[in-house]
Amino acid sequence: MRRKWITYNFRCSLKILNYLVVLTLIFGVSGCAMLREAPSVELPPARLSCPQHPAIVDGDLETVDTFEAAGVIRKRFEGTNNRRQYQRQVIGSLRTGALIKLNVPTYIDYIEVYPASTIPHFTLDATDQEKSSKWQLSFAAVEDKRTEKIEGTQPVKFRIGRKILYLRLGANALEAPESRADRETTLKELQQINPEIADRLRGRWKKTAADGEMWIPLKGAAIREVKFYGRE
Repeated sequence: MRRKWITYNFRCSLKILNYLVVLTLIFGVSGCAMLREAPSVELPPARLSCPQHPAIVDGDLETVDTFEAAGVIRKRFEGTNNRRQYQRQVIGSLRTGALIKLNVPTYIDYIEVYPASTIPHFTLDATDQEKSSKWQLSFAAVEDKRTEKIEGTQPVKFRIGRKILYLRLGANALEAPESRADRETTLKELQQINPEIADRLRGRWKKTAADGEMWIPLKGAAIREVKFYGRE
């Protein structure tokens, strides 16, 4: 009887020991994995470059950069008096954007965009390839919040989750204000980007169309900063 009791206790102890070993292995491996996975850190501005819009990666939230827009919106009524429909036509390009380059391919967990205006139809595309003949084809879409409209001034986070070298930002342009002062400013900016469209717009504004036709310039969205968070 005593021998059976000793054998039973031995088997129970062995089972408990086996459970402890299994638990130690499970939590030990998980703990090591957590220790090996470094937390995300913000990349310093020195590792980022954007020649066309340097203010969005200069590390200063007080500076603002505006995307360049090269187009106008033509609005007018078309059809007979009984069936007149209001038409809206984009002349030029509705899309604007910027291209940010990292100094070396880096795994980026997410970015934060600090808007300074409304940003309609915002998109991100990324590649880890250097420029080549097929470079444009190497960009892949970032699906997180794709084509959403960013409003307000609070930072918005976008998940990236891969190694990248270039990040391409895209957004639809906004309709510019229509005051005389704003028109003159817009014409000067548009003249530098697309003189042909600027001349056409200037001519239209000098005339008063009988059918209520309007030509409204497009203006790019404004961004204070784009911050990158990744792993070294």
